Formats: sequence, C-alpha cells, structure tokens
Amino acid sequence: MNDNIKELINEAVIKIIKHTSNQKKIEHLQKKHNAKIHFIPRKYRVFGGILQSMNIQFGNFIEVLTTLFIKNDGRYKIISDYSGKKNNFFKISSKNEALIDNYITRCQTENININIEFQKLLKQIVNNKDTNTIKFKHDIDLLFENTATNKIYYLECKYNDDHDTGKFVDINRKFIKTYSYLAEELNITNSNKLIPILFFFTNKKMKGNIYIPETSNIRRGKTFFEEFLKIKYDHVDQCLSNLSESPETVKAFKDLYDKTMNM
Repeated sequence: MNDNIKELINEAVIKIIKHTSNQKKIEHLQKKHNAKIHFIPRKYRVFGGILQSMNIQFGNFIEVLTTLFIKNDGRYKIISDYSGKKNNFFKISSKNEALIDNYITRCQTENININIEFQKLLKQIVNNKDTNTIKFKHDIDLLFENTATNKIYYLECKYNDDHDTGKFVDINRKFIKTYSYLAEELNITNSNKLIPILFFFTNKKMKGNIYIPETSNIRRGKTFFEEFLKIKYDHVDQCLSNLSESPETVKAFKDLYDKTMNM
C-alpha cells in the first residue's frame, strides 16, 4: 500500500487521540458524570466516555479515508459540490417521501421480495414528476462518478454493522431518502445512472437487512475494495491493526488512562 496512505492513517488516528483527550473535553466529561449516580467509579466512566468519542470520530475518519482511496484510484471523479459536505440543501417531493415511508412499512409488515421491490422503488423515485417539494439541509458521505461508464455512486459510509433496531431503521430510511434528494438535484431520469450503496467498512454482518438488497446495494469491507479499488482490503486492515498495537499507540492510551485516573 502507498506509504502516503499509511502515513495518513497514522497521523489521523493520533490526531483523534489527542483531540478527544484534551483537558477541556476531560473536564466536560467529569462535570457530566459528577451529576450522575452510578455504581461504576466516575473516573472509569470518564475514560469510557473518551473512548466512545474516539470511536465516533474514527467512524468519520473512515468516510474521509474511503474518499481518499476513491480519489487516488484514477478511475473515478469525486463530485465535490456535494460529496463530504454537511450543509447541502436538497428537495424531496411529497410523493417520494410517502413512497419511501410506505416502502419501509411494507418491509416491516409484509413478506416482500426486496431484490425486486427496491429496484421498483428507485425507478418510481426518479420517474416521479411531482412539483410539490420540501427543502432539506442534508449531508452526503461520498458521491463519485465512474468516468468510463458515467455511472454515479452514492455511498453512505458506516464503520460497522452494529446499530440497534431503532437506529437501523433510521439509517435505511435516510439512505433511501438521500437517494431521492440526489436524484432530484442531479436530474436523474434513469435509476441505473445513480447507484446507492450502503457501505460498512468492516466485514461484520450483524443481521439481514430487510430494507436494502444485500447483493446489489450493500457492500461490506472486502467486497467493496474488490469491486471498486485497486488497494487490497487486507492491506488496509493490517495497517490499522498494526497501528492499534504499535508501541506509540499503546503508550498514548496508557498516558491517557493515567491522566484520567489522576484527575
């Protein structure tokens, strides 16, 4: 793997550690946990809160890292007007919003074939000409185009498939509605032109997805790298594993633990 990418991973992870362990953040967590009654000692709860914050930031880092891999591959163009931005303004028609909500309900209550019904839904979304729209401020994880095929891919990036039931429904609903936002914004008239992919960075599969077809619109770890990238997933995985057990990283966490326990 490119040494520059290894360096990026190293620097980004160390930056996350430093950012989440500064004095101000630790004091904020101390104040928060001082107000709580709990059987776990406060210092351990504070340290756990720091680790949780790092985990969230690492998820955001995976989005940035995936974007870098796509950008450096040479076969794709990042659509920078929307990709990675948190303040995009989009429109969704009332009809499409109702279609999506109805689809989610049908998935939960009926034994439908999502391989067929999901593709039908995407076609309905792009063919809908309803002018009664609602405006939203919305983020896009990654939007890129294959310059050879002119297909556009919308990626919703998640680190791991470990979300609870409530969040799991929301993730899938948001994923489909974002497709509708983009179809409207990019004036997509053929659902084969814009491909939505729910991407989990790890290979873990917690449970079957009853909303999104696994084979066509979900990619997990290695399958995404094999389909879209020249970089080997195992190389990236090994790099992250080596980093987590490196003397520098272990020392950084030991120092953070000692700092938290002595406050």
